[in-house]
Amino acid sequence: MTWLEAVPVVLIALLIIFVPGGLIAAAAGARRLLLALGAPAVTIALLAITAIVFAKVGVPWSLGPLTGTFVGVALITWLVRRWVTGTWSPVPDRRIIGFSWAFTVGLAIAAVIIALQLGFSFGAPDHVSQTYDAPFHLNGIQYIIDTANGSSFHLTGLILPAGRSTFYPAAWHDLVSVVAMAAPWAELVGVANMTNLVVASVVWPLGVLAVVRLLFPARRSALVIAGVAATAFPPFPLGMLDYGVLFSYFLALALLPAGLALGLSLFKLVRGRRLGAATLQILTLTCVVVAIGLSQPSVVFGLGLFGVVGLAALGVNAVRAARSNGVRIAWIVGIIVLLGAYALVWRRIGQFGYNAPWRDYGSLPEVLIDAFAFARGDRPLAVIIAIFVVVGIVAMIRRGRWWFCFMWLAAAGLFVLAGALPPGDLRNMTLGMFYKDTPRLEAFLVLPSLVLAVAGAEAAWGALRRRIPSTSPRTVTAIGVIGLLGLVAATQFTAMVYAVQHASNAYRLDERSRILDDDERALIERLPEEVPDDAVIVGNPWTGTSWAMAISDRRVLNPHFNTSHAEAHEIVNGKLNEAVDEAGVCDAIKATGARYVLDFGADRFDGSRLDVKTWIGFEGLLDLDESSAVEEVDREGDKVLYRITACGL
Repeated sequence: MTWLEAVPVVLIALLIIFVPGGLIAAAAGARRLLLALGAPAVTIALLAITAIVFAKVGVPWSLGPLTGTFVGVALITWLVRRWVTGTWSPVPDRRIIGFSWAFTVGLAIAAVIIALQLGFSFGAPDHVSQTYDAPFHLNGIQYIIDTANGSSFHLTGLILPAGRSTFYPAAWHDLVSVVAMAAPWAELVGVANMTNLVVASVVWPLGVLAVVRLLFPARRSALVIAGVAATAFPPFPLGMLDYGVLFSYFLALALLPAGLALGLSLFKLVRGRRLGAATLQILTLTCVVVAIGLSQPSVVFGLGLFGVVGLAALGVNAVRAARSNGVRIAWIVGIIVLLGAYALVWRRIGQFGYNAPWRDYGSLPEVLIDAFAFARGDRPLAVIIAIFVVVGIVAMIRRGRWWFCFMWLAAAGLFVLAGALPPGDLRNMTLGMFYKDTPRLEAFLVLPSLVLAVAGAEAAWGALRRRIPSTSPRTVTAIGVIGLLGLVAATQFTAMVYAVQHASNAYRLDERSRILDDDERALIERLPEEVPDDAVIVGNPWTGTSWAMAISDRRVLNPHFNTSHAEAHEIVNGKLNEAVDEAGVCDAIKATGARYVLDFGADRFDGSRLDVKTWIGFEGLLDLDESSAVEEVDREGDKVLYRITACGL
């Protein structure tokens, strides 16, 4: 897929993300910024819920039923609103927040820069992320399409023994599968990458700008600065498309700003105009929570953490305003109960991450620096960001927005604990919600840090404007443009250059690729001409063979590094090269439907912090060139496709 060929896919992804949910939100009465902010969340939430319902009632996951569902929900929503309000269309209300030229400019800046970052990182639209979790996610999309089932209770059937499945949030997979079905000519990997590009370059900055618009209602410069700031943090959005790869978590974090903006407006933590009527904000916030929860549930509790801080701040203000000690004590007790209850919920729900292997990475001073400068690992210090965050903390306190600093402190505290706290019960209790994983919490820290950086940069710009001797609009505009270009340069040509280069290593396709090299990709792309669509291909997934499913739509025995422990699968993987002499192996081959083998050698996987011996469990796939159980069908260099000839096949 070329970049020109990717343009229609980008447009289709943009339409699917915004139009279905936008129609429903508009039918409910949402207008202006609330409509744009809520549309992606409504789309994603309804897709994920519909997938579960369709699976329960036996409706296939396809474009026809989905289109009917969205149109039906929009129509019902419109009729309900008509019945409740007595009017067919909402009365225009200038008191709700809309768009401005500064908002549009900020969004355009962010969209262009992030799209360029991802373009340079991907290298080409259809390059795979050569990371540990990528085969599961990409093959999972093909699995959804092949089985016509997008339920979150079905997805893990991809890797579990036949007939078994557990819950796995599938909102990201559902979204990409719909884009893939709407663009059947496009390669699935390219569809996934272009959908991620739309989410990163449009959905994410749209939410960020909404938060900034609410916090700085009279500062148009803050919106333009926010457009740059949305692109300036290595951990997100780029980092979550590099590390892991955490596609589901990436989608959840991209929706997080929308949830924060709605919370700020709904609970009146900020002065000025609101996003919309309270009922509409509640409905939209509900959709955001559902969309995030069916993408990655831990982010729901992260949003809840911000919410608890905000509600506690309202309680503190009430304590200050109370005229009697009794009322004051009641509010204090309420705040303590709120914080204690959420801590208990956090600990209880977070138990699912207790067994995660991730641990601390540095000393406390080192991690504290990284909390400001985002320099974890080998990344260079994001000095400008760190300075603006510090200035922003001071600026927010001076403006009476001290409570937002506590939101940042909560996120920063989790990151510092993840980076510096050694393994043990305390680490489990505090960080299990995020699998004790430092990169996840670093990405979670981006949103509050970004807002503080905007506050700091806007304060610096305000101080500069007051010192400009001329009040000529042209002079101010010229200085502003120069300052904006300087801000872009300062944020993009240091830490972000490194981040793009690092991410590009995960997507590179050549002889030095981490897992799947160019010869192997070429051989996989020829599979549709050489392998029947009902045949199963065996291969060591640590060498890249599992991508045959996502790239060429051919069934594979091992679609992920975490392979099935079904007995027949283990026998084929462990003894295929002995099939001529082992009757039990023949039974396993016939039971699994295995007919072909991709032999990409026994390379060591080099894309994870995990140290694994990649041949263990796949001994039956070694030395196939010396086995009489297979015959060569095709090769590219030293990479070979074999057909199984043993067992009378």
